[in-house]
Amino acid sequence: MNFFRKKIVVVTHSGDFHADDVFACAAISLWANKNKRGVKIIRSRDADVWAKADILIDVGDICDLERNKFDHHQKNGPKRENGAPYASFGLVWKIYGEKLCESLDVSLRIDKNLALPVDARDNGINISQPVVQTGGLKVYDHRTSNMISNFNAVESEGEDQGKQFLKAIKFAEEILKREIIQSVHLEEDMKKTEKVIFEQNEPGILILDERIEWYEAVSRNKKIKFVVYPQKNGTHWSVQCGRDDLEDYNSDRANLPASWHGLRGEELIKVSGIKDASFCTNVGWFGTARSKEGAIAMAEKSLQNGQN
Repeated sequence: MNFFRKKIVVVTHSGDFHADDVFACAAISLWANKNKRGVKIIRSRDADVWAKADILIDVGDICDLERNKFDHHQKNGPKRENGAPYASFGLVWKIYGEKLCESLDVSLRIDKNLALPVDARDNGINISQPVVQTGGLKVYDHRTSNMISNFNAVESEGEDQGKQFLKAIKFAEEILKREIIQSVHLEEDMKKTEKVIFEQNEPGILILDERIEWYEAVSRNKKIKFVVYPQKNGTHWSVQCGRDDLEDYNSDRANLPASWHGLRGEELIKVSGIKDASFCTNVGWFGTARSKEGAIAMAEKSLQNGQN
């Protein structure tokens, strides 16, 4: 791999830009800034300009990660171990992601959640299906590529494509920064949750004494039907169902009783018989109580009533 002795020259294609080349440039920019290096990004389709690049992104028809050449357009282009094709973002992230995150686990999480969807769409692969019964609803989280594409200049607005490209990179940099911060946090909380699950001997009702991101760890432990945890405001406790698939609300393992659905306050207390019960969603996947004991009672009563 190149050892950079000067300002790093990154070259990608001119014309319309896409999420893969924008995020690839953003990742390099963040990595360079982390290492106190300058970056010059050039947009060109001239092979003579490509030849002078330290890092070549999304052009050149060469995928050679050791030589910092990150193109994926060649026949039988590069693929991940699971068969998913790479685009320029994923290729750059494969080399620079761990260096930027200082964690392999965090880097792999971001590859899965951000780079892989961006790469898939750039390669013309569907990553979601419209939900017919809700009028063709599409998952906005998976449309990152569209958000980046919307930065392309609109001639009728008198916009400059070069300036729009730099705006898109800054936007992508902020997304990557937040992805890293959140992914570090998720990794830490997953380990904390796994520790509590072990200490409580894989319970049917997991009780957490602090508010942490428990979803991923719980999705891996099929025995857990409900999770009890404190709310951020410190005045109430939550009871929430465990779920097999974080993206599928139909994979809930249990529900609060149907007679509680949509109730709150005194009405919920009367129906449930739990004095501290305060709220239940209208489909029963989540509820709250004014005390830890009340939230545990809501979960226990749900299991006793066969809500699993």
